[in-house]
Amino acid sequence: MNKFKNIKSIFLASALTIGFATSTSQNVLATSLTTKTYIVKSGDCLSVIAKKCGQSLNDLRKTNNKWNDTIFPGQIIKVPVTTSSATSQVKLKAQDKTVAKVDKIAIKYTESDLNLLSRLITAEAQGESYSAQVAVGAVVVNRVKSGYFPNSISDVINERTKGGYQFTPVLNGNINRPAQASALKAASEALSGSDPTNNALFFYDGGVPKGLTEPQPISKVIGNLTFVYLIK
Repeated sequence: MNKFKNIKSIFLASALTIGFATSTSQNVLATSLTTKTYIVKSGDCLSVIAKKCGQSLNDLRKTNNKWNDTIFPGQIIKVPVTTSSATSQVKLKAQDKTVAKVDKIAIKYTESDLNLLSRLITAEAQGESYSAQVAVGAVVVNRVKSGYFPNSISDVINERTKGGYQFTPVLNGNINRPAQASALKAASEALSGSDPTNNALFFYDGGVPKGLTEPQPISKVIGNLTFVYLIK
């Protein structure tokens, strides 16, 4: 295992997001566009899913930006849901922050990126809290945005420095194991801008190792994982 855990082309699971809009006023109905999820089952196809969910096939494709027909059991498809009610204004207002936060895209990513990140989270944070799983994903996203690391999810996760991989699961093959449902959700949230680490770029399992050339300032400790900043 590396001293630190520095920090999916669908084949088992992925999730896709759409925009979110809310409008409220004293004399106007509150309208919210959000999504629900559908997990692909054996024998499903997009047209069948659209029919089951009461959506047109074209709307389902647009929502997921998916224009081919390749889907797999375990894949998560997001289905748009629109609600409109004058009596639900207060409830919608309370939900605005949560839904908008999830749908605020932090970086551009593909279905393959989402799948890969969710598998990394599964391998690195299995058994940890959901917050820790989102945090692991956020470290990868932060690296992509930082300018100090490669500028894509795949390149960050597969990066090698000084002959070694940045992430142990890439080295030992655990990255190839199927993603857990919670990891898939956490990856989607991290890619959408959620960051419990406050811009950390590294994390360690069990605490910061001794013997580092320079001490690294700790951002946050979540469960058994310690998240730290980069020293410039």
